[in-house]
Amino acid sequence: MGIWNKRDPFIENGYYHIYNRWYNKDIIFQTEACYKRFYETLIMLLKDYRDIKISSYCLLPNHFHLILHNIWEKSDNISKFMKRLQWSYALWNRVKYPIEQKQMFFEWRFKSKLIDSEEYLYKCMSYVSFNAVKHEIVENINEYKWTSYHQLSKNQKVMKYRNLELRELEL
Repeated sequence: MGIWNKRDPFIENGYYHIYNRWYNKDIIFQTEACYKRFYETLIMLLKDYRDIKISSYCLLPNHFHLILHNIWEKSDNISKFMKRLQWSYALWNRVKYPIEQKQMFFEWRFKSKLIDSEEYLYKCMSYVSFNAVKHEIVENINEYKWTSYHQLSKNQKVMKYRNLELRELEL
């Protein structure tokens, strides 16, 4: 296994910064429908993986970030969750936007980093929620809807670094 695919082991009650990008840094979310499909798949899969909670997310044109909370010890569920999420989206995208050549969709399986302190969790949540500003997609995060910022800013739980309740977007 190459260094690019190295991941920290998933531990009980661990928080993880999970991210991936489209192969060759191409645009992963070409239309609003693409963002919506990925988000809806995320919500749907969380119902099957009750031991995983989302604390923060941001969907950007060529990559995404998630902060996942692994509640129970079963260490392979995040990997299974990410495999289903990415596979489901890639399959939908291939049908919706056919391409002549076969190519990979995502650069890696996914990358993950264990968040090992409350301070680091807060920093990661801020980094992920404001990632569209960092990449200069928008100047003001209020102008970007594909981030957990809007849900977290209305939720008092954010100060306690707890779980975000994903719901249908108000489009």
